[in-house]
Amino acid sequence: MDFKRVFIVVTMDCERPRTETNLKATGPMSWEDSDAFIRGYVKIAYDFNFPVSFFLHPEVAIAQKELFLELEKKGACIDGLHLHPWKFSDGKYRAHLGGMSEEDQRALISEAIALYQSGLKRRPKYFRPGTFSANDATYRVLVDLGFRGGSLSVPGRIYKDLCAIWTGCYPDPHRANKEMRQLEGDLPFANMPLTCDNSKLEKKGERYFYRDLRPDYEEVDYNVLVTNVVNQLKQRKPAIPVINLVTHNENDYNDYENRVCKNYMTVLDKITKICKSEGLEVEGTTIDKICDMVFKLPVKENIFNTV
Repeated sequence: MDFKRVFIVVTMDCERPRTETNLKATGPMSWEDSDAFIRGYVKIAYDFNFPVSFFLHPEVAIAQKELFLELEKKGACIDGLHLHPWKFSDGKYRAHLGGMSEEDQRALISEAIALYQSGLKRRPKYFRPGTFSANDATYRVLVDLGFRGGSLSVPGRIYKDLCAIWTGCYPDPHRANKEMRQLEGDLPFANMPLTCDNSKLEKKGERYFYRDLRPDYEEVDYNVLVTNVVNQLKQRKPAIPVINLVTHNENDYNDYENRVCKNYMTVLDKITKICKSEGLEVEGTTIDKICDMVFKLPVKENIFNTV
């Protein structure tokens, strides 16, 4: 299948301040920093005509309600829920999502929905777990709790300590499978994987991963990274060609000399230029629109093989 257009989905996971969770964890140092960094990130994305999809930790949906309602009026999708069990509420869930039973996931996410809803006065529709941690029960739980889609998988990631194992998973937007998280399925849940460069499997301690387009890597040539991602997308020729990138609300995207901010601008600029050079139209969109596209595709039939 040939395609002439690539959809760019710029996302941000928004977490509560580290002073409320763990100083070594992801997240801003204060709510004031969070506000400033989010606004800076959105401005840069909009300079490239890319709207932003947000995944909000439940406490963020309360503390920064007015900010996100403002951004929604400017085209952002704010219906995403982000969740680290151990960072949630009073920290009673000492676990990562993929290490929890189906029953415990259901209880945790139900609580998180209620907290999010108390802030934004509506239920979240999309889901992304902290560290992309999930197991084979997660999609079933999310469907039962009313989610229509999310961004749960990172192709090639093996973080055993965080219960995030995504070896062999499908790399492009698809319906989730109710029994095996790595496979396409027929659930009414659209998963948009994080986009990765699969040219080299990296190792850090006991963790294995392909690099994605997050801007906080050190000593990475982002021009090469983006080039590899676009070339791999062309080779796969998926039904829905998406480049999905992520960051957190912890870096100063107002300081154009900041290393992470500079990397972010490099990624968006390179995506635009290389796609143009390849004759590909670039269209910024949000996760809700990607889910709409997934649901219009034929449901994939699983073929039984005996050997």
